Amino acid sequence: MAETRPFRGIRYTHAPSEKPGGAGDLALNLCPPFDVITQELQKELYERSPFNIVRLELARRGLTEDPYLSAAETQREWMASGVLRRDEEPSVYVTEETFEFAGQRLVRGGVITAVRLEEYDREVVLPHENTRTEWVNDRVRLMGAAQANYSPLLMVYRDDMRSTVGGIVRAVAGGQPTLSVKPPDMSALRMWRVTDPGTQQVISDSLADSQLFIADGHHRYEAALRYRSLIRSGREVGHNESINYRMVLLVSVDEPGLITRGYHRAIVKPAEDELGELKRLLRTLFNLEPWSPQAGPAARSAGGSSASRPGGSSGGSTREIAVAFADALGGRRGSEVVFGVIGLEPGSYHIATARDLAPARDLLEDSEYSRLHDLVINPAIATQRRDGVVDVQHDLVRVLESVQSGEAAIAFAMRPVPMQEFIGIVTRGWRLPPKATNFFPKPSAGAVLQTLEGDL
Repeated sequence: MAETRPFRGIRYTHAPSEKPGGAGDLALNLCPPFDVITQELQKELYERSPFNIVRLELARRGLTEDPYLSAAETQREWMASGVLRRDEEPSVYVTEETFEFAGQRLVRGGVITAVRLEEYDREVVLPHENTRTEWVNDRVRLMGAAQANYSPLLMVYRDDMRSTVGGIVRAVAGGQPTLSVKPPDMSALRMWRVTDPGTQQVISDSLADSQLFIADGHHRYEAALRYRSLIRSGREVGHNESINYRMVLLVSVDEPGLITRGYHRAIVKPAEDELGELKRLLRTLFNLEPWSPQAGPAARSAGGSSASRPGGSSGGSTREIAVAFADALGGRRGSEVVFGVIGLEPGSYHIATARDLAPARDLLEDSEYSRLHDLVINPAIATQRRDGVVDVQHDLVRVLESVQSGEAAIAFAMRPVPMQEFIGIVTRGWRLPPKATNFFPKPSAGAVLQTLEGDL
């Protein structure tokens, strides 16, 4: 049984429409969640505003000797000075994110609420990816030092037959928003604070019988479970304590703006024998069709003759090439296994299609991500080396650039996991390889914060 509760969120105190001072323009203070912030973006966010939430969210790559302590001290300073302030009443926060995807303007509605932490074996909150211990430990250390969470997880749910929660989200979104911002290079965000206990109760009651699927935030959810266990080992934790809950953005599986993208793999600094085995397996198990940036999306059906250097001017900009290559890969049909290969030969692109595969035993084995890892990556690269060699990237442009620069020896462009495949795998309790789903956009950090001190 899913338990969702309103909570007293912490928010920035000054928006653009209010008087100068405090935190200034909220649009300059939001940032993506920690796991997609590159070093270059971190620097840009630091320069964007002295109050950008990256100073708290990204403690793992902080600029001080003890980044976790630094995040905690910065948070205390912002609370003391009034830059951040806790809401007086328990609230849920309806959100509307507007963004561009594949040339279309899309809107994703949802609601930020506190979800009670449940162990996976209770089958209330369902994961679908394995995690990396390093990243979980990082979030546990930050929670212990700062006693707060800065970015909501993204979970999806099935609404009831009357679309009760979706109807509330749409009705609330028809009113005047509590905030409306457009951060640079991020989705536009409107948010409504809902304090009415009756509305809050309807949302909680409607979700009580739902299973909640983790779409984005496995490391942060497992960190919350681990942190609660650490506290429980020393004292009893009351039911209403914030430690028992995690701030989550809930989005209906039927929401039109719920988008998934591919999560790509770049192979960085492999040993010579590892790279040789990767290429041998690709040539043995897959039909490899050359693709040219000039041919664009038609290359898969018409064939491509020669491939230009990644990022080369003959096929347009790197971003244009990435878009065209993703278009050429298309969407998954049935149980086919198709992915892009960059750098099989110097400067080349190929579309790999598996041939003569034995039928999969189940949906998990049938996933293109499982097939890539089971057939190519895992046999070629030893378990203890994979985390250091397999660099998972959400941005295909960044992947192409890494091959172009020589940072990566070869890379794989992946297609999105279809939504029904995702639901089928998750409801059976199975786990995809780490970073197999890329729900877009990721909820921003900083619109609402959750304190772990005291009750909700």
